[in-house]
Amino acid sequence: MLDKLRFGNEGARQKGRYKLPPMSSEYIDACEREVARILQRSGYLALWSDTFNLCQGHHLRIADAIQVVDLIAWDNLRPGMGKRSRRRSDYLVVLQKPPISAKTWRDRRIPNRWPEKIDLKVYPRKMYPHTKPFDLIARLIGAVTKPGDLVVDPAAGSFVVMHVATEMQRWFVGCDIAYGGAP
Repeated sequence: MLDKLRFGNEGARQKGRYKLPPMSSEYIDACEREVARILQRSGYLALWSDTFNLCQGHHLRIADAIQVVDLIAWDNLRPGMGKRSRRRSDYLVVLQKPPISAKTWRDRRIPNRWPEKIDLKVYPRKMYPHTKPFDLIARLIGAVTKPGDLVVDPAAGSFVVMHVATEMQRWFVGCDIAYGGAP
């Protein structure tokens, strides 16, 4: 994202914020298609997206395999960067494998704008720069799974989903190329 926006500070200052090159669009599409292939019927994929990818219509490239059914804006309550507006949110694109049905979503009280500040004492930015909101993740897991179900996070990053899923008595499978194993 930073490389695409070209703020001018992508060099030495940013090297500590990420350790890996960004995944290509083709690779992300292939991963999403594989998720869609193995998902159960009417299963969900929660895809974090930044403003750039959302505006570029990234999710439309995989619409033949899995469809967008909702969008949640996460306000992290911290102003970030932006060429025009200061970004303080990310987006969660909720996709569903056909047949599309709202019956498989049990929590209809999740707001489409979710304010949640990440506790930087628990997850300092130097440990992992893109930690996602714990409470929203818990609500989403609860909305589409039951205790004993499997939650998969193929790009686990800070492993917040693992912590939340295991607290909620769900099985978890996840990985992240930046780690030799789960923390």
